[in-house]
Amino acid sequence: MSKTYRVRLLIETSRAFGRGLLRGICRYRSRHGPWQVEQEAPVHVGPGSVAETRLGKSALQVDGIIMRDRKGSLELLKKKVPVIFVAYLHEDVLGTHRIVTDDPAIVRLAAAHLLERGFRHFAFVGYDSMVWSRRRRDGFMQAVNRAGFECGAFVQARHRKERQWPRERTSLAEWLRGLPKPIGLLACNDDRARQVVDACRAAGLRIPEEVAIVGVDNDEFVCNLSNPPISSIALDFEDAGCRAAQLLDRLMTGAKPRPQTITPAALGVVTRRSSDITVIEDPLVARAVQFIRANAHKPVYVPDLLREVGVSGRWLSSRFQQVLGCGVHEYVKKVHVAQIERLLLETDCTLTEIAGRLGFPDASHVARYFRSVRGTNPLTLRSSRRK
Repeated sequence: MSKTYRVRLLIETSRAFGRGLLRGICRYRSRHGPWQVEQEAPVHVGPGSVAETRLGKSALQVDGIIMRDRKGSLELLKKKVPVIFVAYLHEDVLGTHRIVTDDPAIVRLAAAHLLERGFRHFAFVGYDSMVWSRRRRDGFMQAVNRAGFECGAFVQARHRKERQWPRERTSLAEWLRGLPKPIGLLACNDDRARQVVDACRAAGLRIPEEVAIVGVDNDEFVCNLSNPPISSIALDFEDAGCRAAQLLDRLMTGAKPRPQTITPAALGVVTRRSSDITVIEDPLVARAVQFIRANAHKPVYVPDLLREVGVSGRWLSSRFQQVLGCGVHEYVKKVHVAQIERLLLETDCTLTEIAGRLGFPDASHVARYFRSVRGTNPLTLRSSRRK
């Protein structure tokens, strides 16, 4: 009879990141168990929590641990219990197995999303004390700089009391009010994006007309309960949780692999109203883009587009490259893929039904079309959000 391993999970369940990891761990456990999983209430790991106060005593009484790192958690490395850390507070720590988000991919997607919409002013709002937020800030600023534009970043007050909401809302609103408009803004995660929405309301700024906002994690409840709903970058947390469980299983059976980093794949931007706008100064390109987006539910043929705008194909292609950084066909493709993505994530339509609604010949054509832009299978994207 195989041994029943005791596994302690100290992962918060209040947000999409933790819930996705736990779904992946459950998936692995159901297929490869048996595991006796232990969680302590409250499951949120933070100062004063039960999980923090009891961890030291309980660490030697289990066979493996998956936990969000916190102050003092690296002391566990001195014990003989396999641990996989969900990186949160610490940067690269030699000799540890970790789950770390793909921040370079996240900021590339965010920058491309806002650049495609014609923004020429950019900003970032994060948490200055969090290493993962600083990585996203620096990466986003670099991506914007490489595209030839400047990017501002909100700097939090030094004193903790001034960082408390709603005090910080006042300073953030003032900062937002002083930025050039219209502006494309990346928030370090969905919670911060929701605070930006709140600060914009306090500043009297319109979303997305003056400030377009993108978050990270695609937490369905946080994003959709916001007014307006927040666009966000979806990450494959479930797959990362499954891979973490597989690694922990190997460690508990005595394997000693080199320290591994597990990275949830960045699947793409789920567009909602907070960034669903195109800012283009060239009136003819703007008219062409408006026509394309208005007809995104069906095939868009270039002759129809040229008749709408009243210019030659060569001229329009040249202007698209200058203004949007891509050709007409490429832009049409991106808009159609965004429609496919919306139907995948917001409806229960099959690929065949999506093909019918958007004018594709069949489901396989939809899948190939989607992969050519997003680099992943459409059903993979859906499953990462629905499992």
